[in-house]
Amino acid sequence: MLRSLVIDDNQQTEGLLRRGFEAIGANIEDDFVFADCDEAALRIIGHDDNFDLAFVSIDSPKISGLELFRKIPDKQFRIPRIALTENRDITVVRKAMNDGAADFLVKPFSFEDIAATMERVYRQVERRRRAWAQEAELSSIRREISIAADIQQRILPKKFPDWPGLDIHAEVTPAKDMGGDFYDVFALPDDRVGFVIADVSGKSVPAAFYMAVARTLMRANAPHFDDPADCLAAVNLMLCRHDIPGVFVSVFYALYSPHTGEIRYANGGHPPPLLRAKDGTTVTVEGGQGTVLGVTDALPYESGAFTLAPGEMIYMCTDGVWEAFDNERNQFGLERLRQCLANGQETTAADIARAVNSALTDFIDGAPTHDDITSLIIRRS
Repeated sequence: MLRSLVIDDNQQTEGLLRRGFEAIGANIEDDFVFADCDEAALRIIGHDDNFDLAFVSIDSPKISGLELFRKIPDKQFRIPRIALTENRDITVVRKAMNDGAADFLVKPFSFEDIAATMERVYRQVERRRRAWAQEAELSSIRREISIAADIQQRILPKKFPDWPGLDIHAEVTPAKDMGGDFYDVFALPDDRVGFVIADVSGKSVPAAFYMAVARTLMRANAPHFDDPADCLAAVNLMLCRHDIPGVFVSVFYALYSPHTGEIRYANGGHPPPLLRAKDGTTVTVEGGQGTVLGVTDALPYESGAFTLAPGEMIYMCTDGVWEAFDNERNQFGLERLRQCLANGQETTAADIARAVNSALTDFIDGAPTHDDITSLIIRRS
């Protein structure tokens, strides 16, 4: 039974409710509280606001109708209200509904009318409460995702050590709150520098979780291997042991030696980087190929090597860069990226990133992005 507050100075209403609910075995004293004026109603609510429903007369001079609930000090008395009226004018009923009534009853009414209206309002209230609960849960999930996305962004390095002769810049823009792209740059034995760019399949929370695992494994294994291919093989073996269906990660991993400028690398199914010479010409860094990580441990990884000369730059990115679409579904493409790198006269890694991002933004022209966009630029100064 819904516990109800009845605010009406018509004694017939109270008598009808008592007779009707007592006849079906309800405890009228526990389930109904009666008030015949504003003062009595406010006094009751001041001591006891545990009600599921309120019946309110909108005709009585002693009762201010639905306006009464605006007089409640410091209370969140948000319960459904059923307007009671002797007026059959539709404008009166419409005003009551506009003022917040969940339903109405026109006097004289029967007990069956009251019971049916209570049941109808109760169903409406339950639907509304479920919707509120779901919205509250969704809001909580959104807050948690927002916090997790902030944490994810914070674990990616924004500033890099001042390694002599190296200019480094990196950026990531997730398509959703959380993404699967990541990059990393870290110091290794013998003054070497390791750098990684990777792209986890999928989006949002699963990709972000897998990304954190893959990044941790790369960092943990990198100091133990001189050959990048061996490092990828070790990380791949660990990921395959988890056997998460449908989830994998493409990785480009390289070791830079500052004394010689040599870069040794291995590619686990990732888009090959572009090497830009001092004169602006670009070539694709081929070789060192292998499959994506986390699918099979039956295939080998290979390593490659080249020398990064002073003034040269290696541009690494995920496929979200050159697979970006404009509003006409035209793709930015690898050739546009090449031209952007070749045409630029930028002198720092950050300048290069800004030039590419500007060209990409102009090309997309407000079209929605469906993939994470990440780049890592290493320039030998």
